[in-house]
Amino acid sequence: MLAPALSVLRAILYFVITIFVLVSVHEFGHFIAGRIFGMRVPIYSIGMGQRVFGWNKIDGLTFGGLRPETEIQLTANTDYRLSALPIGGYAKIEGMIDETQTEALPAEIQPWEFRAKPWWQKTIVILAGVIMNTLLAWGIFAGQSLVMGEDMRMTTTVGAVDSGSQSKAAGVLPGDRIVSVDGKPVSNWEDVGRSAILQHLGKDFSITYTRDGHEFNVIYRTAKMASPDDIENALGLTSTGFGPPSIGEVSKGMPAERIGLKSGDVITRIQGDSVFGQESLIAHISAHPSQPIAIEWRRDGRIMTTSVTPDATGKIGVQVMGSPYTGPVKHVSYSLPAAIGLGWNRLEFIAVATVKMVGTVITGKTPVSHALGGPIKIAQMASKSAENGFEQFVLFMAILSISLAMINVLPIPALDGGHLVIILIEAAIGRELSQRVKLGYQRVGIAILLSLMAFMVFNDIRSL
Repeated sequence: MLAPALSVLRAILYFVITIFVLVSVHEFGHFIAGRIFGMRVPIYSIGMGQRVFGWNKIDGLTFGGLRPETEIQLTANTDYRLSALPIGGYAKIEGMIDETQTEALPAEIQPWEFRAKPWWQKTIVILAGVIMNTLLAWGIFAGQSLVMGEDMRMTTTVGAVDSGSQSKAAGVLPGDRIVSVDGKPVSNWEDVGRSAILQHLGKDFSITYTRDGHEFNVIYRTAKMASPDDIENALGLTSTGFGPPSIGEVSKGMPAERIGLKSGDVITRIQGDSVFGQESLIAHISAHPSQPIAIEWRRDGRIMTTSVTPDATGKIGVQVMGSPYTGPVKHVSYSLPAAIGLGWNRLEFIAVATVKMVGTVITGKTPVSHALGGPIKIAQMASKSAENGFEQFVLFMAILSISLAMINVLPIPALDGGHLVIILIEAAIGRELSQRVKLGYQRVGIAILLSLMAFMVFNDIRSL
């Protein structure tokens, strides 16, 4: 019982850290932009709920709640506070009708209020949170490239080809050497991945490879694919240098347990194809949801074979320990300008992939339940990334920061995009909308967001 409880507590901890950082950075964008344009921001809070302690020019450092007279005077100052619930933060801007507003503002507009400012300043303040989340992700990606550099697998030779992939259908074989992607020469496997996946999301592309002195060309039809995983599955290629993957854990009640797979078993073949590396194993299995497949594994020197039927999601219930790469490696360090450029490329790639994924949800190609993740799923992913080291946890935060930014610009009331819609309407008609309209608009947005959150929590629980 202790291990599951610790796992839950760890997931909660990393969820709190993730949301605390991302939302606080987002709200700091609103806060600093408002202050730059002369708007009064009486409260900037790290955390939500009851004030624990804070500092302001009136009382200095104080603990607990504020005195009523201090609350009145805070319109001209800011109370920088730490609040009890570490699930984000907020910046309260004077004269702005947002989701925290419960009653109409005074009729007289003061020059320091949000509503007194020109539309372009309001727009910058509203978008500042999104900008900060974007800068955070960019900084993390660039920082990783600058500090950690990159290990290049110095091979372009195919080690395994996944069944069901476009490569398999085109006749690509283990031992073939990739020489270019869309005419661009490649010298290592990272070049292959970047050229094929990062630079061609949503596009068709070609790969040229050699075999026995002859050159061949394959065109990959990926223009309608919405995610990097889709393109990776279409490629279905693993480089040389990997051995068969070994199993770390087998989930109870899943197909793998029912056929007798155990921790430490080494998967050698799926459907008669050799398996090299974790990605190859996942691709082979996920390509056959609810279909029986032949599986071969090695245990204590003995070869064992049977068939297994993955569930409807293409899983058999194993956690893979992986197989370390033992081929030639070259470590590459990047200068600051190069790291900044690489960081932007990753940012752009993930943003485009996110937009395309949203597009497939809107068109019905991807079920909403598969695309949306609520707090439970975020907690699980945060904990899993942290288990793989601090670097992976920070990278997870960067990806989630991009998602937060893109969700916030959606034209939904109560989100930043919803506020932007109001600002642009007011700019177009040349006057402010009535407070009754804006308060009603915010209430609709809150209802939508609460309904969406309830759906995501239900979906998370159902998928446990």
